[in-house]
Amino acid sequence: MKKIITLLGFVVLFFSCEVAQQIMGTYNMTQCKYDYHSISGLTLAGINLQKVSSISSLDPISAANLVAAFASPGGSLPLNFTLNLNVSNPGLQPALLNGVAYILEIDGIEMTQGTLSEQVQVASGGKTVLPIRMAFDLKKVLSGKTMESIKNLAFNFAGIGNASSNVTVRLKPNLIIGGQTFSAPNYIPVSFTLNKSS
Repeated sequence: MKKIITLLGFVVLFFSCEVAQQIMGTYNMTQCKYDYHSISGLTLAGINLQKVSSISSLDPISAANLVAAFASPGGSLPLNFTLNLNVSNPGLQPALLNGVAYILEIDGIEMTQGTLSEQVQVASGGKTVLPIRMAFDLKKVLSGKTMESIKNLAFNFAGIGNASSNVTVRLKPNLIIGGQTFSAPNYIPVSFTLNKSS
């Protein structure tokens, strides 16, 4: 009987320590410094704009397909990319991320929101890159806007327009305890500006 009680006590202590580590790791994640690293895999209407320096540098077929995507009144205009954020941990303990909820805004307009289930750990004094894959239909999100304003936002975000894009991504780290997911109480805002040199 004593062995069973001892074993149960050990199990409770083990899981209590694990829960405490999860909570502390998630808290440390909210204390990390987040900033912009890069955007990769950027496509607009299926056209790769990652290495395009200007609209005029598009090949004729891609340019024609892009014009058709903008001109189609009932069509879609999917924007796909991975937002890569630097995460730096200035604390004395490791930071742990068991997924994150996010909201993306471009020029003050909410574009999309979602969750990332990937686990990320940042050692004390360490740094890592957090990739967040995003995809949404610009025509649907910007319904009611003129096609010119949609085009400007898309090209500016891609770094081939005439102006900059102000971007804010709000992050809310998740904590998993006993298979249940809990979120941090507040979003962490990360803001940056994209332009041709970004």
